[in-house]
Amino acid sequence: MKSVNGSGGGQQGKIRKRLTIKDIADVLSVTPATVSKALRDSTDISQETKETVKKVSQKLGYRPNLLARSLINNRSKIIGVLVPDLRISFFSEALRGMYEEASKKGYQCVFLVHDELEAREKEKLEFLYDIHADGILLNAAGGKLNYPLIEKMSQEGIRIVCWDRSLDGFGFRSVKIDDFEASYNLTSKIIKEGRKRIMFLGPHTGISLLRDRFKGYKSALKQNGLPYHPELVVQSFRSVEDSYTKVMEVLRHKIHFDAIVSIGGLITYGAGKAILESKKKVPEDVIIGEFGDNDIVYKLGVPFYSVVQNPQEIGKLSTDLLINMIETGKPDEEFSNVIINSEIVERRPIGR
Repeated sequence: MKSVNGSGGGQQGKIRKRLTIKDIADVLSVTPATVSKALRDSTDISQETKETVKKVSQKLGYRPNLLARSLINNRSKIIGVLVPDLRISFFSEALRGMYEEASKKGYQCVFLVHDELEAREKEKLEFLYDIHADGILLNAAGGKLNYPLIEKMSQEGIRIVCWDRSLDGFGFRSVKIDDFEASYNLTSKIIKEGRKRIMFLGPHTGISLLRDRFKGYKSALKQNGLPYHPELVVQSFRSVEDSYTKVMEVLRHKIHFDAIVSIGGLITYGAGKAILESKKKVPEDVIIGEFGDNDIVYKLGVPFYSVVQNPQEIGKLSTDLLINMIETGKPDEEFSNVIINSEIVERRPIGR
């Protein structure tokens, strides 16, 4: 084998070709197959050769091609995570739990945002397919546009676990709260405060999470002897601007409400801004209840009720479940869905 000297510093701005197994083989006057086997600790290669190859590889700064390795081993150790929105603290906290759990078990997470858009979700799914991700933690955008692609990926062995929201029509395992129960409890808590005209704010069709929260709201009204008022169900996109506009419109039409149950943080913040700008007091005139215990809602500077969903636990348990499925190879039917406990808490701004 040839002697090897460390390479000197390259010229500033000069682009260097990425080092390959063939380059190492040329330096050592061996075959690329010998280098590949040595780096994989194959029993076909002597210990002396393994040590030499690894020493030279490290000295030259060689980094293995993970995608090429995944084709050989049929395992990439990559988990793709689809997330709706990074502006919401619930999601960022869940991602922290995923990252920590995956790192402990030797996996890398690739975080991809779809912004609740099916076309963007399709791009992200195709990317994960192309890089041979071992599994996907899926928080779907809703709609059925990507169902054929998701089914194809699942049939080809990419394991999928749904987190925060389940996916209709598939038997994928999920890790989430009981959204019906949480919405029922939040609405009932507000009713016990003496409120009778409670607005439901946000989308309530499409994905099961939204439908379940709406059903929980309606069930709480019924169980507490309150009538259901269709005019108090306000459809809003998941944005500050849209919820602000929709609630302002309700206020301009003088439709009375004394509380809101909102499906998420951005919507809650927009609604809260509209309520406060209309000179109504929170909670004296309007009680605010929301899902997610999101940081943005604290910026309103008023008390509110929140459904605490334990996002880091959702992240950790969904990752643990997915890795277990990947490494055991057992079918989905041998695993159970995980329901995370939620609770209703009252949040108050500092000093109140």
